[in-house]
Amino acid sequence: MSQPDAPAKTTADPGIYYDLVVPVFSFGGAILALLSWTSGIAIDLRFTAAGCVIASFMLAYLAWIRPKKDIVALTTPLYAIIFFAVPLDEPVATIVLELLYAVSLSVLLVRLKSRFGAPVAVHANGTLTGLFGEYVEKSQPACAGLPQPAAHRAAVAFLRYTAGDYGDVPAEAREGILALDGAGCAPAFKTAFEILAEQAALTEKSRPRPEWYTQFSSADEVLLARPLPPSCKKNDEGYDEGYDAALDNALLLLFAAAWNASEADRGHLRTAEAFAARVIEG
Repeated sequence: MSQPDAPAKTTADPGIYYDLVVPVFSFGGAILALLSWTSGIAIDLRFTAAGCVIASFMLAYLAWIRPKKDIVALTTPLYAIIFFAVPLDEPVATIVLELLYAVSLSVLLVRLKSRFGAPVAVHANGTLTGLFGEYVEKSQPACAGLPQPAAHRAAVAFLRYTAGDYGDVPAEAREGILALDGAGCAPAFKTAFEILAEQAALTEKSRPRPEWYTQFSSADEVLLARPLPPSCKKNDEGYDEGYDAALDNALLLLFAAAWNASEADRGHLRTAEAFAARVIEG
């Protein structure tokens, strides 16, 4: 009798145990210092302060693996070394500093997890996880009928755009549209190519946003990662939010198309996971 497949382990998402390192080491060292002082046991406070240093490096690591970077969390190791390289003359002052620093690290950890998103994780079997992975997986049935040449062009167009090679995007998009011809795929894929080509050309020539631009239809929305805002809705800068939403959805749909229908391009697409995760999180 065959055994069920074991759950695939992620290779990028460190999990809650890594999160716990921050409060356990920072507060653990501070509490150890406090206990040693109250009990009259002599202990080198540089040893207890090492807990804050270790916690700082872990917090920086957790910030680094996220698609959106928290500069404050990334720089905590530097401050930990500055504060604790040489203990203060008064043990009480060092202990108070450790406690305050532990509280600060815990606050920064909560801020990091609530405001800077989850790490982009990849399962050992090659699938993506998290909000981005859910979207790509949900798109899989619609991508099943995509011709491989069209999916490959989707990958190239996406990567060209993310690299800032806007001038090369329209040609790749045109090739992708030609490869879709007669394939019977959802019209949203063709629209995604058209949107990316149009906006890349405008960006390349530094032209202002047009009043009329290519958009997805309401029938396409089932395949899109982000809801379509009303075309009249303006952002803080006075721009039509539909323009940005069209580009974001086009990029994400083309990534999903390439990931699901052109396995050979996954290695290249992984280099742009962080970019795509930022797009889907807005």
